[in-house]
Amino acid sequence: MPERLRIGIVGCGGIATAHTSAYQKVADVEIVSVFDVRREGAEKAASSTGARIACSVDEMVEKDRLDAVSVCTPPATHLAVCRPFLQKGIAILCEKPLEVDAPAAAELAATVEKSDGVFMTAFCHRFHPAVIELRKLIDQGTLGTPLLFRNIFGGYSDMTTNHRAKRSLSGGGPLIDHCCHSYDLFRHLVGDPSAVQAMAGNVLQDMEIEDFGMALLDVKGKSFGEITASYSLQACSNLVEWYGSEGRAVVSYFDANEPDLKYRTKDSADWVAVDCSQHPDRFTGEITHFVHCVGTKSQPPISAEDGLKANQIAAAIYESVETGTKAQVHYK
Repeated sequence: MPERLRIGIVGCGGIATAHTSAYQKVADVEIVSVFDVRREGAEKAASSTGARIACSVDEMVEKDRLDAVSVCTPPATHLAVCRPFLQKGIAILCEKPLEVDAPAAAELAATVEKSDGVFMTAFCHRFHPAVIELRKLIDQGTLGTPLLFRNIFGGYSDMTTNHRAKRSLSGGGPLIDHCCHSYDLFRHLVGDPSAVQAMAGNVLQDMEIEDFGMALLDVKGKSFGEITASYSLQACSNLVEWYGSEGRAVVSYFDANEPDLKYRTKDSADWVAVDCSQHPDRFTGEITHFVHCVGTKSQPPISAEDGLKANQIAAAIYESVETGTKAQVHYK
């Protein structure tokens, strides 16, 4: 590994702040260059990191001798932004969703495969401390085989001036935005859904994308998922529930009244709280893992293919919303 990895940030909005903060907690890493089409965003990122402001992606690629880059731009730009970095062999951590729709995501995944470069889709919830410990319980067989996965990612976000409210940039509302994480968690903790059924609407905010959606996922009639996501649920508690043949576990996100992870088995009425404090926050865990992969030139376990599969599940979800019927998930 070089003495200090040289990192670039493309897109300096809200999620980029999480990336830069996490990089600053990792040893032997230096953010040397930032770029955003909004000059004020780049200036803010440069002020907090000491990085120079690049005039374009091409300038970053050609002049900044980058080892890696975080791509934090809107989904519709990911293919165009990632391509020049891939051509130069610069490692990429790309925010989710991988692209605005499944065909564009497939093109990006194919470009990654041809480049043979280090590429990681930013599914940070796999690094959430409670999810790490839940996966251990599952792998140990404590909870048995998966039967039901329930998840809600909500809260209230005023979408009036948010770029995610434009379908051409985001691909849709929470059913692709929040739920890309949900679909990846389902695949990580249960398996690949074969079919879905969904509904969506606008419960509080009138805009071209949905502000509320619900989806049912089916793994060949053996395991199921129930996912809810919204930009308009006030005082919402975010959680993941995992039901197995031997027990149940609950991941509670930042709820002061609940442990981060608790479980109980069918043979006990008592909940067991799991200590998750040995793990860093999910963004620091994600960035630390990515930096390790860059330094060792190893491929991350969360690939462009994982990003593509989340897009393909989202495509089936929106097909179901449009038709009002169950839709098959097409992975190829």
